[in-house]
Amino acid sequence: MDDLEFRRRLYENPNSNDQELLQAVAADSKKHDFMRDLRKLDQKMYAASQIDVPADLASKLILRQTMHSHAVNKKRSRVHLALAASVAFVAGISFTMWQQSNLINMSEHAIAHVVAEGNYALGANEDISLQQVNAKLASFGGELSENVGQIYYANFCDFDEVRSLHMVMNIDGQKVTVFVVPKGDEYDASGSLSQGNYESQSIELRKANLVVVGEEGTDVTQAKKMLSKKIRFSA
Repeated sequence: MDDLEFRRRLYENPNSNDQELLQAVAADSKKHDFMRDLRKLDQKMYAASQIDVPADLASKLILRQTMHSHAVNKKRSRVHLALAASVAFVAGISFTMWQQSNLINMSEHAIAHVVAEGNYALGANEDISLQQVNAKLASFGGELSENVGQIYYANFCDFDEVRSLHMVMNIDGQKVTVFVVPKGDEYDASGSLSQGNYESQSIELRKANLVVVGEEGTDVTQAKKMLSKKIRFSA
């Protein structure tokens, strides 16, 4: 048996008891030493592989896997929660925008009301007293604390199907139309509007909304400020 064949067989199985191998070893001291060294190495490798498995290894592995799965699920839940929050936020914004877009613009509606009536109220000259006005304001829980100027007209009207008070007044030499409208979630009482020959501004008071309309060039802002201070509402 040549050296190459001898080494190949011995590498395959260092502990082989093949007769040809044993004869070759017996006849050659170098082969004998090689077999001895290879068998020692094989024994060391075997001994190194004989490590006792901890009794709780299975439990630790299961625990590690469980913790890993929990971490993955937690991360996934956070992503889902973030997505849900984003969807809820977008839905909330969309609903708010939809709700706002469906609010009745009081300034716009007031101008439309004045234009539709034409000269009926604006041309009136009934010289309404402060007591007469307060008798009508009382149904809204309001009162005009003092006379603000001549009152040409004061009567109830239909403001977008809501019973409201429609007045025409002279404030600081300027004729303005004033609407006192009960509060409602359907109204947008913030803002102003210039449309055609009219300007309108609205404001939310304690128990009602106030809308002032004047012809172009009228100081509607000043009239609104004066009225909002002088119309008081009971608790």
